[in-house]
Amino acid sequence: MAYAGAITVTRLADHSREKLFAVTIVETEAATASETEIDLTVQGLPLFGRVLAQIAKLDSGTGTTVSPVLGTETDPATESAWRLENLTAAAIIHNQASPPVAYSATSLFHRSRVDAAADNVITTTYYISAGWDIR
Repeated sequence: MAYAGAITVTRLADHSREKLFAVTIVETEAATASETEIDLTVQGLPLFGRVLAQIAKLDSGTGTTVSPVLGTETDPATESAWRLENLTAAAIIHNQASPPVAYSATSLFHRSRVDAAADNVITTTYYISAGWDIR
């Protein structure tokens, strides 16, 4: 099999004050440099918003840790003009951005950065709020 990153978007809140989304990426056959592009228009996500939290779990495979990164350019670990990066690798990651990290883009790029092999299954969820209002 080949690498696949399946994206599911769930609307958690949708009213005049706030639009909140959970973006879940399930990767199969993931390796260190595997990357999923989140086309914001295709997925119905805001072109400018705030990332509130990053949660990742290594479900199975040869790897032992992940250290996810999300950015506005491909290969966000090194090249992104903007990125949200985990600094300490672990089997389960839960980061809350304080304050939330604002972005403006048409696509976001995700890498789980698993530490070994290419047979890993990883589930990552990003919580995203529309707009830059920080009330």
